This record gives sequence, C-alpha cells and structure tokens, in this order.
Amino acid sequence: MPENFIFQLNIVGPNGEETRLLTRGTAVIGRQPGVDILLEHPLVSRRHAQIVVTDETCELTDLGSSNGTRLNGRALPANSPVFLNHNDVVETGPFKMVLGVTAVQPEPESAPEPEPAPEPVPEPEPAPAAEEVASMVPVPPPPPPPPVMPHASPVDPASPPPGLAMHSTRLIYYLPSIYHPQNVTDPKPNDPNSLMSRFLALFESILMPIEWNIDNFDLYLDPQTSPVGFLPWLCNWFEVVFDDTWNERQRRQFLSEAAELYGRRGTQWAMQRLLEIYTGHQPHIDDKAEKLDPFTFIVNVPVREKELNRTLIEHIIDSNKPAHTTYKLRFKQ
Repeated sequence: MPENFIFQLNIVGPNGEETRLLTRGTAVIGRQPGVDILLEHPLVSRRHAQIVVTDETCELTDLGSSNGTRLNGRALPANSPVFLNHNDVVETGPFKMVLGVTAVQPEPESAPEPEPAPEPVPEPEPAPAAEEVASMVPVPPPPPPPPVMPHASPVDPASPPPGLAMHSTRLIYYLPSIYHPQNVTDPKPNDPNSLMSRFLALFESILMPIEWNIDNFDLYLDPQTSPVGFLPWLCNWFEVVFDDTWNERQRRQFLSEAAELYGRRGTQWAMQRLLEIYTGHQPHIDDKAEKLDPFTFIVNVPVREKELNRTLIEHIIDSNKPAHTTYKLRFKQ
C-alpha cells in the first residue's frame, strides 16, 4: 500500500521564523501581494519560485528570478523543476527554507464484521402495577439557569494594571528584613508590614513601567514593531518627513529599507524601489529610448495620474536622481 507524505516548510528570515504546511497543489513564492508564500524583501522577485506538491513528491522551480534560487548551496537554473527531499535547504535572498517530510501510512481497510446471530425472542413480562406505572412516568428536567451577561461582573476599579500588584514586589526587599511581609506571596491586611508594602507599591506603579520601556527600547528602533507615533522620529535619522498620504504600511516598509536605499541613492534601482513603495506598483525607468536628450530619462508609472499625488512623486524623483539629469514623468492613460 503506497505511503502519503506531509510536507512542511520552515522559513527563517529577517523578521523571524515560521512554519508553513504545504498542501497539495502549486504554491508561488515571491514578494508580490497575493502569492501563496509572501517574502517581502527587495532581493526577492515578485514571482520568485513555485513549489508543486503531490501526495508523494515535492517539486521546486525557479521562475526566472532576478537574484536566483539556491538548493543546498547550489544555484538552480531557471524554469527547471527539481525534486526536494527531507532537510533540503532552499535559499532565496535573505530567507532560508528547510523542507520537512513526514510519511503517513494510510490505515488498512477493515474487513466487514459478521452479522450477529439473531437473539432469542424474550418472554413477555407481566403488566406492572398502578404504582409502578406512576413511578415510570419521566420527570421533566429543571429549566437551565439564565446566561451570565458580560456586564454582570464589572471590572474592579481597584485592581492594579497588568504586571503590577497592590503590594510591593521589589522595592521592599531593599529594606531590612524587619519590614518584609510575613507572607511573601500573599501579604494579608493584618500583616504589620502591609502598610509599608502597599506604600512602596505606589512608587513601583510609576517606576516599573518606565524600566520596562528602557529594557525593551530595541522594539522602538525596529520599524516593524515600533509604535506608529514613534515612526516620524525614526524618519528623522534620514532627514525625511513623511507626507500625509503615506499610510502606516508604506512608512514601515520605507524605514525597513531606508539604509539600503540611501546606500544606493542616485541609482535607477533605488529610485524605482522608492516609487514602488509609494505607488504600490513597479515603475519603469527608461534612459535609452530613441531621440532622447542627453542626461534625460523617462519615468513610466503604471497608475493613472488622478490616483496619485503628482507633486509628491516629482519631489521623490528630484530628491533621488543625479543632480545633472532631467526627466519626463508619464502616467497610465
């Protein structure tokens, strides 16, 4: 009897690690929204590769990506499918994907059970007495209790916020042991040191949240985890002020790639990628068209002009193009 297999893909990338279950069919890998396995990074093509899964095989094909796909350290030729095995490592840009294969043996079909032999016909029982008939009448069950509404148990306004307590959990242990509560885990109101414990809890409610922010300040510096109100401060590092038309996703994406964009500022790739983040579509920059003036290039944006802010697009181009060049901006008709 043939075995079926379960295929899992363990993906490790810049934003962490995740495991994806590969179901039967075709799964496309790329950075274009709408693909089956989304890997958002400029080194990943919009439709980078695909994986075809059957009950028994898993097949990988590079779809002619710009930066290529590597299998166990070896570059794959474009549009040439290869079979994947257990623990094979697929590398795409900064992402590393490890395939896990688990064999599942289908359960054998059970033989039909023999028909049971006919049971003997029981003899008729004598009719019950009147008292027995009355006791055999079923008693209806009691009605169910009324449901508990969410507002039936109001929140206690005196309860402390998450992470804090009504009694000191740290500062009191800087004092001599005579001030420590008799029951460390649950100080009682009649504890002679309960007043000191509750008094120090007032200071902990102010100081401990500040320390939590300091201990986890690295989350503020990551564009993917930073609070929305903190993003403009991160943007100041690059002397950029966000326009009101930039949404939160565009701002986080720009800050994630800002270092690389500024490192390649003035190149065709940097300008094209920056316009792609803002418009959501990949523009085309042409500097080799016929009858084109020297040091002139054409920016073709595949979106209608009324859907975008032309002034902002021109500002993006002027801020990132070489100073000695000029350009022509064209939108979709």
